[in-house]
Amino acid sequence: MENKKTFWPYGILISIVLIVIACIVTIYIASKAPVYNDNFYFDTYANVDKNYNEIQKRQKQFDENFKLSLDNESFEDQNKIIYLINDGKNSLKINVENFKNYDLNQLQIQALLTRPHTNEMDQKLKAMIVDSSLVFDFNISEKGVWKLLVKITQNEESVGFFEFFIKTK
Repeated sequence: MENKKTFWPYGILISIVLIVIACIVTIYIASKAPVYNDNFYFDTYANVDKNYNEIQKRQKQFDENFKLSLDNESFEDQNKIIYLINDGKNSLKINVENFKNYDLNQLQIQALLTRPHTNEMDQKLKAMIVDSSLVFDFNISEKGVWKLLVKITQNEESVGFFEFFIKTK
């Protein structure tokens, strides 16, 4: 009687070894990629997670007092989500609708111009209050999509967070 050798057990074993190697390579590559935290709330993820309900309550209180809208003739509104601008020096105007006639000069304003995928080119912006608008002057050095993050503090119970997407032409 002849012994017939089959190679399919070796094929299964080789497949399992290749899958394990692929998993190890995937974990290695993923561990080398940088992690960028979303800084929409100008705070760490842990603090936002812990105080999320309080943040939303403060946002609601702010929304009862103010409404912000981006308004500038040099922007082309695209689907009301992304605003198109030229690279280089720009000025951005955000209209503030003041429902209860609060003094806008008393607002504490933080603004950050950032890229969605990296924190390397972040620019902290200073806001000027002109009439009933916030005006930001900034310089965009690279083409692509940018985010303008704005945090406006009226008082301890009223804080607003806003995000505007900007894209260079």
